[in-house]
Amino acid sequence: MQYVWDPFIRIFHWSLVIAFGVAFYTHNSEWDRLLHANAGYVAGGLIVARIIWGVVATGYANFHTFPLNPIWAAKYFYRVLRGNAKHYIGHNPTGALIIYAMLATGILAVGSGCIVYNNGWIFEDPEFVEALHHYATWGWLWLVGLHVSGVIFESIMHHDNLIWAMITGCKRVCKVEERLKKPKQIKLF
Repeated sequence: MQYVWDPFIRIFHWSLVIAFGVAFYTHNSEWDRLLHANAGYVAGGLIVARIIWGVVATGYANFHTFPLNPIWAAKYFYRVLRGNAKHYIGHNPTGALIIYAMLATGILAVGSGCIVYNNGWIFEDPEFVEALHHYATWGWLWLVGLHVSGVIFESIMHHDNLIWAMITGCKRVCKVEERLKKPKQIKLF
């Protein structure tokens, strides 16, 4: 086992799950409009904090450890379909692509939600901003579904419980890395 996800990442992850869940659950309720808005503000604050942490953190939380590269993501996904995808300690290229998409869509959903909640601010077309908020939020939900599906699939494919890893912070070491850590045996005969 290797320690991968620091406490900030784990707390951020599960807090964002809760904030998004509350905001999405209350999106149609006039009674819960304030709760919906506050959950959105929390989600937005968490996303901003994660972006800052992704720049200043070390280890697997840093964005440099999982660069945004759609070509690598497509190649990794192709290898998944062929059944020979590499096991990553941190984020795999396809997972990285989904994470960046979730962060960007989350910013769009929260930003447009702030504008809608505050009566359009300087926008003359509130219907456009409401539509943007609506589709960004549903797009975010769709990406979350892809993320969860990928986590479950990769957990099964690599025999590594990624949900438990996001709770404990530890992941199983890759077979390739295990082989690299073993000392080479020299045969004399």
